Amino acid sequence: MRSQSILVLLLAALVPAGARAHEVLHDVDRGRAVAVRVYESDGEVLANAPFEVFSPSAPGAAYLAGRTDRAGWLAFVPDAPGPWRVKVVEATGHGLDTTIDVARSGATTQAGTPAAGSAGFVLRPLLGAAVIAAVFAGLVLLARRRSANR
Repeated sequence: MRSQSILVLLLAALVPAGARAHEVLHDVDRGRAVAVRVYESDGEVLANAPFEVFSPSAPGAAYLAGRTDRAGWLAFVPDAPGPWRVKVVEATGHGLDTTIDVARSGATTQAGTPAAGSAGFVLRPLLGAAVIAAVFAGLVLLARRRSANR
């Protein structure tokens, strides 16, 4: 019995291990800009990988070229609707070549993301300014109380 298990282990060690195929996947976040995160099927991101983005209005020339950030993200602001080609290929030839559709209205929005011109788009900066003003007013009142107590 022991010799059979040793034989099986030796055969397993001699048989070349199959190459692991890594599929390259991506997530798309749409707003005013289109952000694309590129990662392998095992979760490892394609950090600092060279990329090119091609516009549907000029598919022969790169609209944008650069490198992904350390989290595997790249972003571009589309100037035309239609299918945008995104190509991310590492030096090893491993990468992604995909098409992302941009809506005719210009910027596409994802649920929960305010579109330009919506009430949320205007109210968020106003709310932020109100919070800053309230903090500043509180600090001024605190300084006046301290100076009155002296």
